[in-house]
Amino acid sequence: MRLVSLSEVLPGEPVTNADMAARFGLHERWLDAMTGNRTRYFCRPDGPPGVPRSTSDLATAAGEQALLRSGLDPASLDFVILTTASPDHLMPATVNLVADRLGLNDIPTFQLTSGCAGALQGLYTARALLAAGELRRGLVIGADTCRNLWPSDGAIAQLRPAEMVSFALFGDGAGAAVVDAGTDGPGLVVEHLFTRTVGKGRSPAQIVRWYGAEGAPTVSGPRGEPTREAMSEEDYKAIEQHVPEAARAILDELVAVTGWPADDVEHLLIPQLNGVMTEKIRRYLGVRPEQAVSCVADTGNNGNALPFIQLNRAMRRIAAGTGVGGRLLVTTVESSKWVLTGMALRHRPEEADDVR
Repeated sequence: MRLVSLSEVLPGEPVTNADMAARFGLHERWLDAMTGNRTRYFCRPDGPPGVPRSTSDLATAAGEQALLRSGLDPASLDFVILTTASPDHLMPATVNLVADRLGLNDIPTFQLTSGCAGALQGLYTARALLAAGELRRGLVIGADTCRNLWPSDGAIAQLRPAEMVSFALFGDGAGAAVVDAGTDGPGLVVEHLFTRTVGKGRSPAQIVRWYGAEGAPTVSGPRGEPTREAMSEEDYKAIEQHVPEAARAILDELVAVTGWPADDVEHLLIPQLNGVMTEKIRRYLGVRPEQAVSCVADTGNNGNALPFIQLNRAMRRIAAGTGVGGRLLVTTVESSKWVLTGMALRHRPEEADDVR
């Protein structure tokens, strides 16, 4: 499978830590120290015209951008896959809203519910569809709008510290790839791709709830007092302990399968939890700064979009002359129920007279 083109979409203007402090009553220095994220982006239901307001808006924009960059007719697509943890509705599936807006009809569509592993799970599914031989080309999109899952601005200031950290980590965004069964053209050729759950007998390290019309149920608080159940929970100790180890296992497997020494790989895309954790993982893995392709400190953790954004930024580096014709290793860890995904790709340069 070949990634013909890539895209990324971030809604509106970047929201700085100073903006977060002023708007939600958070502390700027605390945000800097705890997350390492400088900015993030949020969809706003009341945002200005032309700025994405929802997951379907983001996914459609990312799909349009990837198709435009590919130079291909949307009618040439044989399928669409959307991965997201934050669909617009339970039904209809957001992927079908996106397909409609892209002018697509009479093709298979798939929507996968996942978190950080979703982008590679979507690409894994696409690769299997292409390998079956009936389909030749597809569009894979990852998009999330976590801002829509949070309480009102005023209520955010009342969150417990653990909940507040979660809020500060995340952001909204989308990315996409046009994929093709042929490997002869320019783009990124997938050499190896895997996804697997390793969560048997392990507690989730991340939970995001989605309540119905009745809202969050009342549960017992830390001191036994009645309180509303939190929209999200993160076990940061488990994440800090196990994610670097998991990233090491993924990288070791990719190196073993491809025979590419990690020190020689031009572009290493490591897990993007937040700026602080990503830097810790980089050092733990022994990845040199010039090898690492990271974005979370500027984009926030936008879940299913992140690997596409990393890949898109790797292609920017390549377009600027760094690592042309080189290799890429992608490692993602989803701590919600412990899913490991990895991908190895090789850049196939465009012909000199075919640069778009």
